[in-house]
Amino acid sequence: MVLTMQSRSQLAQLAAALGGIPVWGCLPGSAAARLGVRYGDVILSVNGRSTPNVDDYIEARNGRRDGLVVVIFRDGREHTLEVSLEARAVPLTRAQLERTADQVAAARLLPSERMPPSESNGA
Repeated sequence: MVLTMQSRSQLAQLAAALGGIPVWGCLPGSAAARLGVRYGDVILSVNGRSTPNVDDYIEARNGRRDGLVVVIFRDGREHTLEVSLEARAVPLTRAQLERTADQVAAARLLPSERMPPSESNGA
């Protein structure tokens, strides 16, 4: 089976149509990485709450400190992923989530062979 990689704009459009958050990547060792979340997934809900935007994601994630139940859309189907977390003393903030996104981008933790060609260079 040959899978084609979605471009970032295609992934953003799919996430918008599904009412979820597109996944651009995750840091190694993070809760998302332990769950098996990867580039191209769309997060539909966390801990039973819909996640149409980052603020809803943060609120849903902070609602439970011992673990996550995440519903993602991947390869045309919904998948439920669960992971236990160490108890967190401080809830996740939007600033922390934005720093994590910046770290993923800056450290190029998205494997180049999995990244779609840039649409801006016509590749």
